[in-house]
Amino acid sequence: MVYQPPKRRRRGLPIKPIIALVAIAVLGYFAVGALTKKPTAPAAPPPPSVTVQTIRTQDIPLTFEYAARLAGSREVEIRARVSGILQKRAYTEGQYVKRGDLLFVIDPEPFKTALAEATATQLQAERDYRRAATLKRQRAISAREFDEAEALYKAAKARVDTAKINLGYTTVRSPISGYTSEENNSEGTLVTADTTLLTRVTQLDPIYVEFAYPDSEAMLQRRGVADGTMRLPNDKLLRVEIVMSDGTLYPDEATIRFTDSIINTETGTVRARAVVKNTAQAIMPGQFVRARVKGLTLVNAIGVPEKAIMQGPMGTFVYTIDAEGKAAITVVQLGILNDGTRVITKGLNDGDRVVTEGMIKVRPGAPVKVDDPTTPADAEKQAPAPEGKKGA
Repeated sequence: MVYQPPKRRRRGLPIKPIIALVAIAVLGYFAVGALTKKPTAPAAPPPPSVTVQTIRTQDIPLTFEYAARLAGSREVEIRARVSGILQKRAYTEGQYVKRGDLLFVIDPEPFKTALAEATATQLQAERDYRRAATLKRQRAISAREFDEAEALYKAAKARVDTAKINLGYTTVRSPISGYTSEENNSEGTLVTADTTLLTRVTQLDPIYVEFAYPDSEAMLQRRGVADGTMRLPNDKLLRVEIVMSDGTLYPDEATIRFTDSIINTETGTVRARAVVKNTAQAIMPGQFVRARVKGLTLVNAIGVPEKAIMQGPMGTFVYTIDAEGKAAITVVQLGILNDGTRVITKGLNDGDRVVTEGMIKVRPGAPVKVDDPTTPADAEKQAPAPEGKKGA
C-alpha cells in the first residue's frame, strides 16, 4: 500500500462577510446622495374659499313675533236680572242671534202681580196728594202734611216704575249680535238676580288678537321712535300677521288698536291688542296663534346675517376682507336680532365685506378666496349697457 499525503483545502474569503460589505457600500452610496440632494419645501395649502357680503347702510324693516290668543271683540255674559223660575229658552245653542233677539223667559206672573199692587198704591197716593194740594190752597192742612202726601205719591210712582222694569227683565234679550254658547240652566231652574249665568254671546267679527311683549322692547321702540332711529308707517298703525298653529298665515292682516300704558309688574310685559276681520268665522276666540308685528323701520342701519357673528377672547366679532383679499378680525357691537339679521350698532362701515360662510377655515391675516367678490356697484359697472346706450 502506497502512502499518499492529505490534500490541502483551498482557503478563500467567507461568503457572509462579503454580502455584508456590499450592503454597507450600497447604503452608503444612497446616504451620500441623500445628503447632497437639496431639500424641497412643502407645498403651501390653497387659500380657503369663503362667501362674503358687502355691507350697505340702509333702512331695515323690523319684525317682532309673540305668542298671542284670540278673543271675541265683544263677549257678554247674560245673567238673570230678577229672581224666578226659568220658563223658556228661545234660542238654539251656538246659534247666531241679533241684538234684541229673545233668549230666555223667566216666569212673569209674580212680577205682573207686583206691578198691579204698585199701580193700585200709586192711584191711592195720587188721590191723597191731590186732596192734600186742595186743602193746602184752603189753608186746611199744614205744609208738613202736604209734603208727606207728596212724598208718598212720588214713592208709589217709583215703585210702579221698578215693577215695570222687573217685569221687563223677565224677557232676557241679547244686548249684542253674536254667537251664543250653551245654556247653563234648563227650563224649570230657579235663577237668582244678578248671580245666575244663563249664557254668553260673543261677537266674532271683528276679532281681537291679544298678546304681550317685553318691557325692554317697549322701551326700545318708544325711544327709537322718539329719537328718529325708528320710523312708524304713515298712518302710525302697526300691522300684525297671524300665524296659525299649523304654520299657515291668516289671509287678513290685523291692525294694532290698543297698547297698554303700564307695565305688568308680575310678568314685566306690556299688553297690546290688534283687530282683524273674521267674516267667515275661520278663527275662534281662545285660539292660540303667533302674532308677527310689522311696520317699524330701522333708519340708516347696518345688518349682517346672524351666522356671521362669532365669539372670541376679545368679544363679539366678524371676519372682514380687506382690499388685498386678507381676512381680519373686526370687533362689533350688536343690536337687535331681526328675522335672521343682526343689527350692528358699532364696528362696521358702509362698504365693508363680511365673511358669511366658511368662517371656520379663516385665519386672521391669511389670504382667502372669495367666491363672489363682486359688489353691487361693481355688478352695475360690469353689466352690459342697454341697446340704446351702446357706443355712447
